[in-house]
Amino acid sequence: MPPSVRAMHAPRVEIHELRSVTGDEVYGEQVSRARVSGERLELDIVTVFADGGRWDEQAVMDLRDGYRARSFRKTERRGGRVTDTLDVDFTSGAVTWTSGGERHARTFDFAPDTFIGPMLALVLAGLPARPGGSAELEVLTFRPDPSVYTVQADVVQRETFRIGAVSAPTTKVRLKADLGPLRNAVLAALIPTHYFWFTRDGTPEFFAFEGTLAAEGPETLMVPEARVGRRDGGDDSTRVAGRVTR
Repeated sequence: MPPSVRAMHAPRVEIHELRSVTGDEVYGEQVSRARVSGERLELDIVTVFADGGRWDEQAVMDLRDGYRARSFRKTERRGGRVTDTLDVDFTSGAVTWTSGGERHARTFDFAPDTFIGPMLALVLAGLPARPGGSAELEVLTFRPDPSVYTVQADVVQRETFRIGAVSAPTTKVRLKADLGPLRNAVLAALIPTHYFWFTRDGTPEFFAFEGTLAAEGPETLMVPEARVGRRDGGDDSTRVAGRVTR
C-alpha cells in the first residue's frame, strides 16, 4: 500500500468525466472523495448521468493488513426518486438490495480479498510496482443478481494515454474473469473485460478506466475532468447539464 494512501487524512477529491470510448458523447460526471481516518479508508462517490440518473456510493476499507473491504452502499436515483439500493457488509457477508420495488437478501462467505466496483481503482494501483505485475482477486458483481467471481489482473503495457492536447505516461492494467476456457466463453457478456490506467510518474495512482459501469450500461471511458477531450486528439467542450455540487 503506498504511503500516500495512509497519509490521506484530509479529503482528496477527484473529478472524472464519463464518455463513450470514442470520446464523442458525454455520459456523465463522477466526483470521488477519499479520506483516511485511523486504519480506515472512506470513499464517497457521486455520479451524475446526462440522462438524469444519479448514483451515491459509500465504501469503507480497513488498512491494517493491506486493503480489506468492510462495507459498501449504493443508492440509485432518477428525478430525485430512489429506484434501487444496495448494501454490502463484507464482515458478515450480508448483502441486501432492492430492484424494481422488491427487496432481496443473500449471505456470502467472502474471502479477505473480495472487492466491489470503486474499490478496484485503489487496490489495483499497486500492480505496476509489483514484479510480474499480476494478481488474482475476488470481485462482487451485480449482473443483475449478486455473484462473486475470481478475476485476473495483469499489467499489459506502458503507454502514453492521450486526452485532447494533454498526455500522461501510464501503466495499463487488464481485469478479466478467470473461470476456465469454457465458462469464460459462456459468461463473457456478463463479466466483460475492464481496463484501468495508472500514472507512471511517482507513486501509481488511478488515472482512467474503460469498461461497463452497470450490467446493461454502455462501454464507458472515465477520464480526469481537467484533461477531457477526444482520445484522437480532437477538441470537445461538451459538458454535462447540471454539474455535481461540490
